Amino acid sequence: MVTLEMSLLRNGRARLALALPQHRKQLRAIKNRDLDDLFAAYARAAKALDKFRMEVPRRPELIEEYQTACASLEEDAKRLLARLTNQR
Repeated sequence: MVTLEMSLLRNGRARLALALPQHRKQLRAIKNRDLDDLFAAYARAAKALDKFRMEVPRRPELIEEYQTACASLEEDAKRLLARLTNQR
């Protein structure tokens, strides 16, 4: 279980770093439990989005739902990084 959780964290951190290149240094440097939870959620949502994009027949409503979820998590990450950076 620990290995799966660590894999999700690494995956989510890497995917967010690609989605938010202006925040890469912060994403790599800041260690925080709330940020770890966000990484795991982003990894799950992004993996689901990848899966739905590859399905045939396509289900546009699910693709849109998960695109929105990923965008929302990206905004959450920006807000959290700003808050954590200001606390330092």
